[in-house]
Amino acid sequence: MSQSITRLLPMQATVTSPFSATTITTRSIPHIVRRPCPECAGITSSLSTRQFSSTRRRDALVKNNVTNIDSRLPKQSSMKSQVKKASKQQMGNDLGKLPQTFILPPASELPPWTTFKRTKIHWLQMKTAFKDWWSLVVFLKWDAKRDPLTGKKMRKPMELNSRVAVAKDLHERFHIALGKGDMKILQALCCEGLLGTARTRIEKRKVMRKPVEWWKLMGYTGLKYWSWLDRWPLSPLLPNSAARVVSDRLAPLPVADSYLRQCIVRIRSVQQYELADAEQTTTRDHTDYVVIQKITSKGEDGEWKLWGLTEPTTMDEIDTMLAGGTKEIGTTLAERIQDKLSNLTGV
Repeated sequence: MSQSITRLLPMQATVTSPFSATTITTRSIPHIVRRPCPECAGITSSLSTRQFSSTRRRDALVKNNVTNIDSRLPKQSSMKSQVKKASKQQMGNDLGKLPQTFILPPASELPPWTTFKRTKIHWLQMKTAFKDWWSLVVFLKWDAKRDPLTGKKMRKPMELNSRVAVAKDLHERFHIALGKGDMKILQALCCEGLLGTARTRIEKRKVMRKPVEWWKLMGYTGLKYWSWLDRWPLSPLLPNSAARVVSDRLAPLPVADSYLRQCIVRIRSVQQYELADAEQTTTRDHTDYVVIQKITSKGEDGEWKLWGLTEPTTMDEIDTMLAGGTKEIGTTLAERIQDKLSNLTGV
């Protein structure tokens, strides 16, 4: 066994270096070692020749590698850049009611016509309505993007004549689905905030062992006008109507070609319902200020959704507007969006 292993080992040989008279003992080489000719020695690749010292080359490689690694590290974007890259799902669909929304209070809460303040309030209402209407024209018509093929502006419809019908439909379907506890339908109709409130109410009814509430729309109160007359721009001038648009605003979002539109419709109706914590049916007249909204994200229009109910502007808020104040109690729209994305950006 030892002899066979010995035969496998190579024999010792003596090789004489051409650069020195020193004799080097090494193992035998199975092939012939060829020396480069003197003419070719100067053009030998630097990668195939061994340097006397590899420290400088090693340091250079390490330095280059560190530089390349640093260049591949993701750069930290600013909050503004990250907000612009945010998608519709990340931003959500409940950004609150738009700041500086003006809803004229009922006549019983306004000062008498004999005072100059009443005139100033209605002048403020007219200016606000025109400014809100002009914002719709600018965003939907004037600043519309052009088609890359035809070069024509891709204008969007203003939907002025369908707002009341949409608000009525969402208002009725929401109450029916809420009474039945149908979360699937509520999710398709409501914004996130209203959906959370509805879910909490349904869960409380289950604890009370009354999962269903009965609700019915008996009808609308107020004068009924002909369909050709109950259209914009005449509809806001019709007195004592059952449903009327009291505010329609559009605000840009910090995302390319994106904006939020909120429309508030005053609906006067007779509702009959039996709540889970009540023992008898109630019939009552209601005046609801229904807020519907749609979000256009990167040029794609979303569907109208029910944001919830709101209240008319108080006299204190009106006094602030008449005095020229623009600061509203609470956060602005930009601050709300920043709060929505704070968890995503880590700021």
